[in-house]
Parts: sequence; structure tokens; C-alpha cells
Amino acid sequence: MQRRLGYVIIGIICFFYWLLDSIWAYMSFEYNLKNLIFREPGSYVDTFLLKVSPYQIVSRLMVVFLFVILGFIIIEFIKKRQEDQNKHREAHDTLLTVLNSIDAAIYVTDIKTYEILFMNKYLVDKSGGNFLGETCYSVFRNENNVCKYCPTKEQELVDNDGNLKDVVVRERQDPVTKAWYLNYDKAIKWIDGRIVHLQISTDVTRLKKLQEKEKKADEYLRQAQKMESIGNLAGGIAHDFNNLLFPILGLSELLLEDLPEDSLEYENVQVILDAGKRGRDLVQQILSFSRQSKKENIPVRLQQILKEALKLSRSTIPSSIQINQDIQEDCGWVMADPIQLHQIVINLITNAYHAVDQSGGKINVQLKELSVTKDSPSAKLNSDGKYVMLRISDNGCGIEATIKNKIFDPYFTTKDKGKGTGLGLAVVYGIVQDYGGDILVDSKVGEGTVFSIYLPIHEQLPETEAEDKTVSFQTGSEHILLVDDEKPVAHLEKKMLNRFGYRVTMHTSSLEALECFRENPGAFDLLLTDVTMPGITGDRLAQEVLAIRPDIPILLCTGFSEKIDRQKAEHLGIKGFLMKPVVKSDMARMVRQILDNK
Repeated sequence: MQRRLGYVIIGIICFFYWLLDSIWAYMSFEYNLKNLIFREPGSYVDTFLLKVSPYQIVSRLMVVFLFVILGFIIIEFIKKRQEDQNKHREAHDTLLTVLNSIDAAIYVTDIKTYEILFMNKYLVDKSGGNFLGETCYSVFRNENNVCKYCPTKEQELVDNDGNLKDVVVRERQDPVTKAWYLNYDKAIKWIDGRIVHLQISTDVTRLKKLQEKEKKADEYLRQAQKMESIGNLAGGIAHDFNNLLFPILGLSELLLEDLPEDSLEYENVQVILDAGKRGRDLVQQILSFSRQSKKENIPVRLQQILKEALKLSRSTIPSSIQINQDIQEDCGWVMADPIQLHQIVINLITNAYHAVDQSGGKINVQLKELSVTKDSPSAKLNSDGKYVMLRISDNGCGIEATIKNKIFDPYFTTKDKGKGTGLGLAVVYGIVQDYGGDILVDSKVGEGTVFSIYLPIHEQLPETEAEDKTVSFQTGSEHILLVDDEKPVAHLEKKMLNRFGYRVTMHTSSLEALECFRENPGAFDLLLTDVTMPGITGDRLAQEVLAIRPDIPILLCTGFSEKIDRQKAEHLGIKGFLMKPVVKSDMARMVRQILDNK
């Protein structure tokens, strides 16, 4: 730029010098008007031969230099124009490369005629050709008229005065492909000065699916938080309920020892004891549902659990609904958690009840043992062999085919709000799969639903255990320090231990029990303490006692505690751990075992 400016300045100087020279020559009448502008060629020759005066030589050289400078200026302007054209071409190619590399449909149409003026490569490939000159609605929508929601039709891009508006952003779903697109529409000025419509359309189908998954994840999180709250509530209920059940079970056992077996009172107390045990099992079901109780797989007979569940269900299901039973009494053993099996039966019967509660239909429950091979209807079983099949069917409303594959999804439910959590079948499916079994569903709308569960039979028979009343309890004469803040529970435990022959010092305050132990730590052979107590908890009391006398054995007994379990108790040096309500046989065995291993 500076070089061109220098050329221009030198040219101007030369021009003015030549102009002044010519004026001076004219005024001195050395030349006529014709020679003022156009010098004869011979005069320039004379100049080179120095046959003219010096000032004329300088003047004529300045004229020559002027033409040279003008030539340089013309050449520089030609080069500048070529450079600008090259830059413009490079910018155009760069912009076109960028537009063609974007995975989005970009096109430009005339805002009045809807004629397509530009299509990027992505749109050309997707549309199957370059349709420049054709109308956008005929190419992209296969319609004869302007699209209903076209922003140009609704004057969203240009106002009545012709002013350009801001970009319009909207989300649309393609009615044919069902894909979702995010459209950016803007009115711009085209290269020829007219106003055109620019649209950038991005496929956001994957993003929409991710948003739906995120929404479901948020819903799962909220449900999980609800379940966590229910679990915390269940833990508190379990602790209090177990403390209530402990005296019922314990005193019932003591009464059975004192009453004749052939008396009516003995039978009544036995009923109380059985009801207390069912209540204990119910608490375990609550804890298992809230995931605060560890499952324990043992050999069990499903027919026994099925009968108990049916008895419980019959008391809650209206008598207008018929429940038919077909139970094979000699079905084999299955390796499972009895609480979870009970949960399976209750969930399936509850679903069947909800399916027929409006019509007053019937529920069929079948249990039988069968052999399953690869050719059997259930092809998902892990191996061939003998299985126990539990089939629960109803003649209710049935399940639609469109949602049949979703019924085992967590939190999926078709029930009215407040009638279901969407967890029942999900829990059943998880339990059955965990046991190496399978669950099949057969349903027709208006005819009913059949759930068939297959559980593998455990070939090895379990060792039979004697009833509690025939157990010979182990006794002793050691001195036990007993601590429990619940007086009825503490008195019951003391009675049990006294019947076993032990000497017992009872305290309902953990602080008082600690002071008692500090006064005479060698007087006690065992510390039996509750966990959840005011003042200091049982695990802290155990630590304080062990700090005073490291060799004393300690037995923890609790209804429920989130802070400590069997593993944590062993880590603290505690020798035994019992869950309330404790039957006397477990109490006697555990106390004797700890003392013998002292």
C-alpha cells in the first residue's frame, strides 16, 4: 500500500512539473499550442543528444518518468485486483467446504417464490440430488402448496416494513421418518441484494432419546429416594416391632414349658407363639423389601410357603373372587430365600386380584414338579432337569401386546395413581433370574393372563431339624451382665437366662451398667447388651468394657440397627450377634457357645 502511494505521489510531482514546463514554454512563445501537448519525436532525440537547453532536457525526462510511473501504477492495480479475486475465491471455497462438511441440512430459498438457491452436500446426499431452481415445498415435503408452518408464510422472518427479524428456532418431527429436527430460520440478503430464507436443520433424534432416558433416570432416582425413605421407615418399625414381639415369643415359650401339653391353655399359647413367629417373618419381609436384610438361600418346599401366602391373601381378597388351588404335595426342594418366595407369590396374586377386582372373576394357582428340556416352551432356562412350576392365572382384562415387553421394567405400571409402584413384577423377575429360573407370560386382552415361574429343584435333601419343644437346652452357672433399655425385654431375657441356670445382673441403663462393670470387672463372665439405647449405644458400651477387660466375651442383641451388623460386630471383637425377637433355643445355644469358646 505504501509503495503504491509513493508511485502516485511521484507521478503527481512529475505531472505538475511537466505542466509548469509546458506553460512556461507557451508563455515564452518557444512552442506553439500543438507542440505544447504533443512534442515532435525529433525533440526527444535532440534531448538525448543534448542539443537542447538543460531545462528542456529535465522537462522531457520528467515526462518519460511520468509515463513509467503510470505504467507501474496500472500494473499494481491489476495485481491488486487479481489478489482480491483470489482471496474472494478462496473465501468462497472455504465457506462452501465448511457448509458441505456440516452434518446438518442447509439450504437457501427465495423468500417470495420459494425457489431453491443453494443446498449443501449433506442435504443433496440426503435428498438424492441437487434441486436448484425448484420449490422447497415440492422437493422436501412433496406438496403442491407452501408448508403450513413455513416461517416465511407466517411473516416470522421479515416484518411489514421489510426489516429482517431475529433467527427463529423451532423443533419439528418429520411425519414420515418420525425423526426430530431442530430448525434455525433466518432472513438474509443474497449476493444479488434480494432477501432470501436461510434454514439450518439439525437431526436431534438421538438427543431426544437421550433426553427421554435422562427423564426416566430422574424418575428412577425419585422413586429410589422414595424407596430409601420407606426403607428408613421400615428399619425404625422393625426395631420397635421386634421389641414388641420379643416378649410375646419369649413368654409364650416359657408358658409352654409350664403348661401340660394336653391342656387347652397349651394349645392357645401355641397359637400365640405361631402368630408371633409369623409376625417376626413379616418384619423380615419388610426389611428384605427395603433392602436392609440379607437374603439367605436354604432348601425349602415351595408348597408350604404357597399355602401360607394363599391363606394370607384369602383374608384380604373379597370372597366374590374365587381362588382355585392345584398344589402337588410332593414337589421337590428349591434353594431359595423363603421370604423372597413369599414375596413372589404375594406379588403375583395381588396382580391377578387387581386384574379381576372389577369383574369378580377367578384366580387359579397351580404348583407341580416337571422335567424341562431344550424343546420345552421355556427356552431361557440355564439347563435341563427337574423344575418346580408355579402358575398363577386369572380371567381378567389381560395385557396389551404393545406393553407386554415392558411389564418387568422397574416403575412401569398400568394401574391407577396410588394403586401401584411399578416394582412388583420387576422384583419377581429379578428374584427368579437370581435363582437360575425363568418366568413366562401369556396374555390376551379380554381373556386373562398366565404367569408361569420355573425354579430348579435342589436334588440334595436338607437335614431335618427337630422342633423347638424337643430341643434340650444347654445350661450353665456363669454370671451374666444384662443391659437393655426396654424393661419388658430385659425382664424376659433375665427369666430365660435364669431358667438356663445362669446368674444375671440386669440394667436398663447403659451408663449404670458401665459403672457397675468398672466397680468389679472380674465378677462377670459375659456381657449381653442391646445395641440401640440412650446414653451410650451397645457397640460403644462393648468398646468401653473391652478397654477395661479385653478378655470378656460380649453378645449383642438388637431388633434392627443400621450402624452395626454381624461383620462389624466381629471386627470390634464382639463374639456373638443375635437378632430380636430371639427364641430361647437360639439364646441358650449362643450363650453357651460363647462361654465355651472363652
